Amino acid sequence: MARGLGVVAWDDVTGAPLAGFTSPSFVGAAYSIATDGTKVYVGGFNGVLVAMDAATGAQVWSQTVTGSAVAVYALALSGPTIYVGGRFTGVGGQPRNDVAALDAATGALKAWNPNSGSVVMALATDGSTVYAGGSFTTMGGQPRNRMAAIDAASGAVSAWNPNADAIVYALAVSGSTVYAGGAFNSIGGQPRNRIAALDASTDARVATASRLLADLARKCRPIGRPIGKGGAKTVHGQVAAPHPVQQVQ
Repeated sequence: MARGLGVVAWDDVTGAPLAGFTSPSFVGAAYSIATDGTKVYVGGFNGVLVAMDAATGAQVWSQTVTGSAVAVYALALSGPTIYVGGRFTGVGGQPRNDVAALDAATGALKAWNPNSGSVVMALATDGSTVYAGGSFTTMGGQPRNRMAAIDAASGAVSAWNPNADAIVYALAVSGSTVYAGGAFNSIGGQPRNRIAALDASTDARVATASRLLADLARKCRPIGRPIGKGGAKTVHGQVAAPHPVQQVQ
């Protein structure tokens, strides 16, 4: 039962690797995965960015990602578009600073170009807005400390500005709330140790702890679709993968 380096699909009942799923071999770790049920998108070390058939693991397309110490840390899927975040300066031979959008079917680079000032470690989208987290202090030429909201169609950066005081490693969005995790101690000038809930649409007021717990309790239920007959579960088309332990400047 063959398995590709860094990616395996498993039966969600037995936990056994799925027969017939063999991914392409990668040079180094896979850091991020997203799926729409028919394709699996993988980003990782050394600029790995590929789409695979969800049932067989056969490569559907690959895209060239370039830069110094290049890596793809985050993927977010919405309809026909896959959003990509990481440490890079080019995608598909075109300049893109740490965030980009591709056609999910073909891998072709889209015109969407928010132009992050530094590394993007996390992405989440509700379909109309893409939320980014990382080590950046600017997005689209505007001051944004480690979190930003970007129009999913145009790439324009919105006024939403939570102002985290340290790196944001993880994001999830549900309804009117954005959840953030990272190394921060405050967001929006309020103390929040490493996890916070934010208003997704207005002025990014930090939600109270009681609201956070209530929302998590309500939303933590089995959801998602498997890869092939089983496999990685998805939330809004995204599968979280742990980031490597490192210091990002």
